[in-house]
Amino acid sequence: MNKKTQTADIPNRQKNLVSDQIPTLFVHGFRGGDYTTEKMVIASLGKTGADDFLKVKVSRFGRITYEGTWTNNKYPLVQIVFQDKFTISQIMSHWIVEVLKDLTKNFAFEKYYAVGHSLGAVALTLAEISVSTKFYLPKIDKLVLIAGPFAGVIGLGDLPNINHLNEKGRPVFMGFTFVQLMLTKKKFPKDVDVINIYGNVNDFSNSDKYVSVTSARSISYILKDHVRSFEEYEVLGNRGEHSQMHDDGEILTAMTQFLFKDGDNNG
Repeated sequence: MNKKTQTADIPNRQKNLVSDQIPTLFVHGFRGGDYTTEKMVIASLGKTGADDFLKVKVSRFGRITYEGTWTNNKYPLVQIVFQDKFTISQIMSHWIVEVLKDLTKNFAFEKYYAVGHSLGAVALTLAEISVSTKFYLPKIDKLVLIAGPFAGVIGLGDLPNINHLNEKGRPVFMGFTFVQLMLTKKKFPKDVDVINIYGNVNDFSNSDKYVSVTSARSISYILKDHVRSFEEYEVLGNRGEHSQMHDDGEILTAMTQFLFKDGDNNG
C-alpha cells in the first residue's frame, strides 16, 4: 500500500473541459474483474447516451493504467479493475481513493456516483469514510451497494441463520470490518443517496448463497439514519443469487433509474 502510484496517459484527457460532469465509478468484488461490472456499464451506457467508457486498471502494486475514453457527456463512466483478484476490501478502498485522486488531476468534477458489487460495495463504503478529511477531493452524491458482505461471508465470519439483526438493526455477531465501519460511521458523508440491493435465493440459508441477508442488510445500521436517503431493494429466487445479481436486468434497471433518473444525459 505504500508503493507510489504510477499513472499512464489517459485517453482523451480533458482537464476543465466540462466542470459539471458527474462520473460513475464501478467496482467489482473479490475474485471479480471487468466482466463483473460489464453489464452494469453497458446498461449505464444505454441510459446516459455515452458511446464509450474509461477502464482503470490497478496492478497489485498500485500502478494505474487506462483504456477507453472519458466522454464529454454529463455522466462519464469509469470501470475500476483490480488485476489482483484476491485484493481484500481494506486494500481495495485504498486504491479506490488513489484512483479518485488521479482522476481529479486530469478531469474537473465536483461530485460523483459509485456502484459496488460484493466486496466492492464494502470497499467503496470504507473509501468514503477514509476521504472524509480530504476536502480537495470531489464528493460522492449517490451510492449503489449490491450484495455487500458487510458482516462477513458465509463460511468466513458468517453462518446461515446464526447471525441476525437485533431490534436496532445491528448484527448480533460483528466481524472486524463491521466493527471498523461502526466505529467510523460518523465520517461517512451525510449528503448521499444510498440504495442497498441484496439477494435471497429462498432456500433454508436466507442468503444469496455467499452473503446472508443479515450480512447484506447490516449496512443499514451504519448508514440509514446518517445519509440523505437510504433505500433497500430485495431480489428473490434465482435472480438473487450472488453472481447473478450484477447481470440481472431488473437490478440493472433499478440501478440506472436510481443513478440517472433525472434524464439529463448531455448536461
